[in-house]
Amino acid sequence: MLRRLTLGLAAISVAVAVAACNSSTSTNLNIGPNFATSTLYAANTSLNAVAIFSSTTASLTAPSYQIGGSSTTLNAPQYLDFDATGNLWVANYNASTGSSSILQFNPQATGNVLPFATFLGGSLSVPEPRGLSIERAQNLMAITTLNPASIVPSQLLIFSIVGGSPALQEAIGGSATLLNIPTGAAFVSGNAVIVANSGNATVATYTIPTPSPTPVPTATPVATATPSPSGSPTASPSPVPVATPLNLPPSSAIVGSLTLLGSPRGVAVASNGAIYVADPSAVGIGPAVLVFAANATGNVAPTAIISGSSTGLIAPSDVKIDASGNIYVADSGANKVFVFAPGATGNVAPKASLSVGGTVVGIALSP
Repeated sequence: MLRRLTLGLAAISVAVAVAACNSSTSTNLNIGPNFATSTLYAANTSLNAVAIFSSTTASLTAPSYQIGGSSTTLNAPQYLDFDATGNLWVANYNASTGSSSILQFNPQATGNVLPFATFLGGSLSVPEPRGLSIERAQNLMAITTLNPASIVPSQLLIFSIVGGSPALQEAIGGSATLLNIPTGAAFVSGNAVIVANSGNATVATYTIPTPSPTPVPTATPVATATPSPSGSPTASPSPVPVATPLNLPPSSAIVGSLTLLGSPRGVAVASNGAIYVADPSAVGIGPAVLVFAANATGNVAPTAIISGSSTGLIAPSDVKIDASGNIYVADSGANKVFVFAPGATGNVAPKASLSVGGTVVGIALSP
C-alpha cells in the first residue's frame, strides 16, 4: 500500500513539474525535412547532441543533421526512443556533475532547439538514467537507472506516458530481480521488458504487473467548530513515504557460461523475436553482437555472433534492427554506428559506417 501511495505522489509531483516545464515549449523550433521511417538517431554523449542520419545506405563521415546546442539542454545523452506520435525522448546523465533529466523533443526537430518538455531526474526518481525504451501501442516508457542512495540501487522504472507526461506506474528492484547495473532495455511486447544487466552478465525479461485501480476518494465530512486548545499545540511531523520497489523475479533470463555474455549493454528484439545483445567484452571473444533465439532463456549459446577485426567493433553499446532486418550497432569506442546486412554473422565487414563525431551510446530508429 505504501509503495502504491508513493507512486501516486510521484505522479502528482511530475504533473506539477510538467506544468512548469511546458511553459518553455520551443519557440525557436527548426523543422528538418520529412524524415522517413527508420531514420537513425544517435546519442552523442561527449558533444551533448543527437546525431541524425537521413540515409544509412553508404558510409558517412558526419551526420546529416543534429539536435544540439545550449538551448537543447542535452547533457551527456545516453539512450533514446520515440513515442507513437514521433516525439523523441532522451535520457541524460552526466556522471561528473550528477545532473540527470529526461527530455522530450518535437517530431522532426533539428538544430539548437528548446525541448518540448523537461523532466528532471530527481522528480522522476531516476538519478542516474541509462536505458530508455517506449512501447508505443500501450504508451509505456521503461527506464533503467542506478540509485546509489536507495537500498535497492539497480532499478527498472515503468512510466505511463499517456498525454505526454510520464507518471510512474511501477518500480522494479531487489535481489530476486537479477537487476545489476542495468543499461539497455527493449519492450518485447506490451507488458514485457528485456534488460541488459552489465553488472552480472545477464539479459532478463520482466512481465509488468497490471496496475492496481486508483481508489476513489470518499467525501470529506463537513467540519465542526473545535474548542480552542488550552495550550499551544505542537504539530507532529508527517512521515515521508519511502518507495519500496517491487522485488519481481524475471519471467526469463539468459545467463550462464554458454551465453558468452560478459558485460551486455544494449539489447533489441527483432520482428521474428530474435534477441540481439551489444556486448563490449563477450567472454573469449571481446566486442561482439550476440544473437539469441526468440524466447531464449537459461544457459544457452548464441545462434549467431558478429565479431572480429573486419567488423570494426571496439566497444558496442547499443543495437537496433529495422523492418528489413538491417542491424545497427552503436560503438562508443569507434564513435560510429555500423550497419550490417540482415543475417550477418561472423567476422564480417559492415555495409556502412556512420561517424557520429563524438562518443555514441544509444541509438533509435524513428517510427
